[in-house]
Amino acid sequence: MKVLLVFVLISLAALASARKPFAARYDNFKVYRAFVEDSEQLEEFKKIHHHLQIHILHEIGGPNRSYDVIVGPLFQRAFEQVLHDLQVQYDIIVEDLQALLDESSVDEDAPMDWETYHPLDVIYDWVDEQCDQHDYLECQVIGHSYEGRPIKSVKLSKREGNKAIVIEGNIHAMEWISSATVTYILNQLINSEDEEMQRLSEEFDWIVMPMVNPDGFVYTHDVERLWRKNRRPNGYSNSSGPCYGIDMNRNFDYHWSGAGWGIEDPCDHWFGGDEPNSEREILALQEFVNSFEDGYIRAYLAFHAYGQYVLLPYGHTNTEFPPNYDQMMRIAAAFADGAEDAFGSVFTYGASGLLNYVVSGAAKDWAYGVKDIPFTCTVELRDKGTFGFFLPSNQITEVGVEVTEGLKSLVAKAVDEGIFD
Repeated sequence: MKVLLVFVLISLAALASARKPFAARYDNFKVYRAFVEDSEQLEEFKKIHHHLQIHILHEIGGPNRSYDVIVGPLFQRAFEQVLHDLQVQYDIIVEDLQALLDESSVDEDAPMDWETYHPLDVIYDWVDEQCDQHDYLECQVIGHSYEGRPIKSVKLSKREGNKAIVIEGNIHAMEWISSATVTYILNQLINSEDEEMQRLSEEFDWIVMPMVNPDGFVYTHDVERLWRKNRRPNGYSNSSGPCYGIDMNRNFDYHWSGAGWGIEDPCDHWFGGDEPNSEREILALQEFVNSFEDGYIRAYLAFHAYGQYVLLPYGHTNTEFPPNYDQMMRIAAAFADGAEDAFGSVFTYGASGLLNYVVSGAAKDWAYGVKDIPFTCTVELRDKGTFGFFLPSNQITEVGVEVTEGLKSLVAKAVDEGIFD
């Protein structure tokens, strides 16, 4: 009987192990940068993914731009031939994607720091520890993801009557540098001895949501590093099986579904959903922001990767601009100047529909257009494409430092501009 019991236990353990998904590997996958010059090339370039298995890392916005594309060994020669036939110039910017991913690996056993990337439980444990240690932090679970994981927030408030700044992180799962930077900023606000950071933590309230997409984030650690969306089955399927997820930064109800490549394809990385505000994570975020009185939140900053941009409203158009756009540009310029002073990183700033690509349903546009928050932006962090979404972990601290310096300058300029009046 004991032998039989042991055999059953071993069999169950083996079955559980067999069911656990293995993390995808990208040995000898290359990343190409294709330079699409005109509309004719663009239309043909859009069709490549229909007959070759490739992964386009950017939404396709228009001609006269470069696009980064991941291609596996089996399709590289064919992909290069198609680009040659289309007279599309290209560079190979990453020879072996897996080798690059290994440089941004995760130390699951390391305590929270900003020298390596961390799994969700380490990040959340650190947040809980800070909340336990500081009575000026109000910490709560604002909602739960589709798979039931908590979405946590931290409100730092040391003085009554302050106006607030919201910081949002990791709405896109694969952008690990986002939550790493947001937690770096939060740590500086709580624990830094820098006089300017101490002053900022005294004179302003800070509302921080370090992880809006916990399901997708865990999935990038356990299964697929390139995953972008959340993990709710969206009710569609293709030849590979059921399709999962919504791009939650295309799901906000402000000019939803008005523009964007791939937002209507349920199996694409940028699918914005069948209707706005369909995702429980987004509803939790909105309900949390709505819980504060009007006029209290004066700035909303969403951190993403990559490209080194400060993207302002609007995203759905490149011909219309916010009424206080000039003011927002001056504040964004202050961030760029402050960030550049740290390590020389250059941030470009302006309306996202003008600088990046026209796309709708983003958090920053909802915060500005629906909540009337007078300064909102998306900060696209390092770099400009050398490593892209897969920034090595040895750059985390530098990113944190330069963004913190940019944030100091941004807040100072926003004060001068009357944003917090």
